[in-house]
Amino acid sequence: MSRVFEPDMTIDEAPNDLEIGAIGAAVYARKYWVLIPTLLAFLLAAAYVTVARPRYTADTQVLLENQESYLTRAQRGEGGAEMPPTIDENWVGSQVSLITSRDVARDVIERLGLVGNPELDPLSKGLGTIQRTLILFGLARNPMRVSAEDRAIDNFEQRLTAYSPPKTQVVMIDFWAHDPVFAARVANEVASVYLQRQADAKRMVAKNAAGALAGQIKELRSQTLRAADDVERYRATSGLLAGSNNMTITTQQLADLNTDLSHARTEQADSQAKAMLIRQLLRQGRVAEIPDVANNDLIRRIAEQRVTANAQLALESGTLLPHHPRILELKAEIRNLDAQLRLAGDNIAIALENDSKIAAARVANLEAAIDQQKQAVTTADANAVRLHELEQIAQGYRTQLDSTTAKYQEALARQSAATPADARIIAVAAPPDEPSFPKKTQIITLATLATFVLSLGTVIGRELLADRPMPVPAQSYPPRPVPNEDRPAAPASVLDRLKRFGSARVSEPHDEESAETDVGEAPGKIAGKSMSPQGLNIVATRLDKSEEATDALIDFARTLARDGRPIIVDLDSQNGQMAKLIGPQEDEEATLAGLTDLLDGNASFADVIHRDSASRLHFVPFGSKDDFNPDDLDIILDALSKTYDFVVLAAPPFRGSPMTKALAPYADFVVLATPGEQDDATTQAARDELSAAGAAEILLVGGEKQAA
Repeated sequence: MSRVFEPDMTIDEAPNDLEIGAIGAAVYARKYWVLIPTLLAFLLAAAYVTVARPRYTADTQVLLENQESYLTRAQRGEGGAEMPPTIDENWVGSQVSLITSRDVARDVIERLGLVGNPELDPLSKGLGTIQRTLILFGLARNPMRVSAEDRAIDNFEQRLTAYSPPKTQVVMIDFWAHDPVFAARVANEVASVYLQRQADAKRMVAKNAAGALAGQIKELRSQTLRAADDVERYRATSGLLAGSNNMTITTQQLADLNTDLSHARTEQADSQAKAMLIRQLLRQGRVAEIPDVANNDLIRRIAEQRVTANAQLALESGTLLPHHPRILELKAEIRNLDAQLRLAGDNIAIALENDSKIAAARVANLEAAIDQQKQAVTTADANAVRLHELEQIAQGYRTQLDSTTAKYQEALARQSAATPADARIIAVAAPPDEPSFPKKTQIITLATLATFVLSLGTVIGRELLADRPMPVPAQSYPPRPVPNEDRPAAPASVLDRLKRFGSARVSEPHDEESAETDVGEAPGKIAGKSMSPQGLNIVATRLDKSEEATDALIDFARTLARDGRPIIVDLDSQNGQMAKLIGPQEDEEATLAGLTDLLDGNASFADVIHRDSASRLHFVPFGSKDDFNPDDLDIILDALSKTYDFVVLAAPPFRGSPMTKALAPYADFVVLATPGEQDDATTQAARDELSAAGAAEILLVGGEKQAA
């Protein structure tokens, strides 16, 4: 890799810079070369701005915003009005394209009657002599073959400009003409036509929508009527006629039977309770305390007679003895009245018991009727499911009809003439007072100044290049390897430190035959590479893949950091030798950017060069790809050798890859890392192979058995 540096060009090193005074004298001597072109430029610019026909540009400003309101929307109130759509840059750009479209130009020309106008159709006065001659000889196209309207439209499009300032919703409509009044008139008409076309487009959309919705409404009405008719017909055939509270008749009948059953059970229980109470009071002789007995007219009369008899008995007992016939008669009468009271109470109890039996029979009948009605309701439920489905279908048609009708009304509202465009004019164009072209002062100043600077630069350039030696190409020689005796030797301090490094030992000097090994047999991909002599280039490899050999190789690279700036480049894609230099990482599966990424252009030098945490050593990992093109390695190594004192190429293990033998002839020396258990015969065989491959110097590092 170390080659003789041969320059591509030879340059005269004699001083050839001109002094400032000499340049000034040269310019003064050729002052007319500067003044005359400048004066001519001034005169020509003045003549041009005087003769040129002025152009006037009128400007109309249109603000793009949503003009929709609830008044133009059917079935919409202020609270339900839709928010205006967001006007973004794409929408603004579309409106600018619409303004400058050919259709807008045609409408403006038709409205203003500009066909044949000299401003837009210079051929309205006929062809000139020169133009006729060119057309006659076929050197120009005959413009008369194009219709006057198309010529007017083409010139109109060239004069019309529409643009939107950044971060605004304003569109500037510019139109220039030689007549300022005409320019303002056309600019305003363009804005008016644009607003009209936008409103017409919205009305056309609404008209088409209304036409489509009208047919849908007609169809939906017929479908709604058919669905409602199906519901009523099925309700009648299935007996699901609706009663009160939207209940079917069978369901309502079942509810009524349940109510009657509850009343019958209540009456039965009430009659049974009253009969039991009356029987109990009769057994206790408390007939008068029975409410139903006390309220009976017959019982009331018997009770009154008993009271009267008791009163007479009490009266007669005061004068008559107990066995007196009158007394016995009164007592017999009282006993008879008591028997009548008991008989009346017993009759009432019997009546209540009969009422209870009647209520029980009614309950039984109602229960049987309810069972039958339940079966009818169960049958009706299956029909009710079908009826509910038909009602849902009818309701769906009705809802869709209402929605479509609302949309139809909205389309009719939009179709009216009150539909606004989504833009409005905020600045009407007025006839400009000053022409937009030509700007007399600016044109004269710029033309004069540009000519002066160009003439002055030409004079100074000629003086700087006059009598100046030019680079002469030197003879080019193909790159060739440097003989061993001409190789730059490693600094004495470096080699001395390497000798003192651990158990490492420097290889014995080679004989002349080994030093003069022919390097022409090296692979072609390496033979064409060259390295700058500014850095010391080292090829480092391991005898095998052992951990001890890898550690020895890394320690060797770190030792170089004591005497200069080293960098180690990993060329092994199978087993990353730089893993020990990286240190612990948060993501162990992440791959650092390395050599292959740099060669592919996916990373820069700053991305692939990393720092060793234990020394001043820099390192470049292999990268994310599996291989690389050796032809691309030349530029990378050339740049590294100009920056670092030592460039160490960490090749794959010696026994598993031919890369070390291919790189050995082009390195300043080769470093071979050996494990501790390796015998001398294997190491010597590897040294002999490297020497045969063209290695100038071989350095062994590692190995406890080898002498220092």
